Amino acid sequence: MKSLLLSVLFLALCGGLFYVSKQRWGIESNVPEGVKVLNNIEKQGVPNFELKDMDGNLVKLSDFKDKVVILNFWASWCEPCVDEFPTLIKLIKHFKGEMVLIAVSADHTYSDMENFIKAFDVKDPYIKILWDKDKKTAKSFGTTILPETYVLGHNLKVLRKIVGVDKWFSTEALEFFESVVTSQK
Repeated sequence: MKSLLLSVLFLALCGGLFYVSKQRWGIESNVPEGVKVLNNIEKQGVPNFELKDMDGNLVKLSDFKDKVVILNFWASWCEPCVDEFPTLIKLIKHFKGEMVLIAVSADHTYSDMENFIKAFDVKDPYIKILWDKDKKTAKSFGTTILPETYVLGHNLKVLRKIVGVDKWFSTEALEFFESVVTSQK
C-alpha cells in the first residue's frame, strides 16, 4: 500500500512538472511575430531585398552597405507618413549624399504612390522610392504599423528602429545623424 501511494505521488509530481513545463513553453511560443523578426534581424542582420524604383530600376538594399540608410516603410493613405515625409526629404538633402532614404511604399496601387511622390516633387539621387506591391519586404522586417523606420549604419547594421512618426529634422535628430555619419567614415 505504501509503495502504491508513493507511485501515485510520483506520477502526480511528474504530471504537475509536465503541466508547468507545457505552460511555460506555451507562453514562449506566443511571442509576437514582430519581436521574433526583430530578434532574428539583430542576430543575422537585415534581410536583403530587391524592388523596382519609380523609373523601373531594380534597387537592392545590399547596394547601400557603405552608406547610412534610412529605410522607411510608408503609404500615401497613412496620415502620419504624410506628415513626416517632408522632414525625411529635408534630412537627406541636408546631408548631401552621406545618407540614403529608401522609402518602401505599401500603397495599394502604383498610381497612389506615384501621385503622392509627385506632390512632394521628390527628385534626388539619394532618395529611392520603391513599391512593395505584395508587402513581402515589409513582412520580412516584421512591419505591421506604418510608418516604421530603420536607421542602418555601414554594413546595414541596425542602429535604431522607430515605429511611428519621428521629427527627422529636429536639432536632436541632426546631432544624432551627424554623429552617425561621422562615425561611419
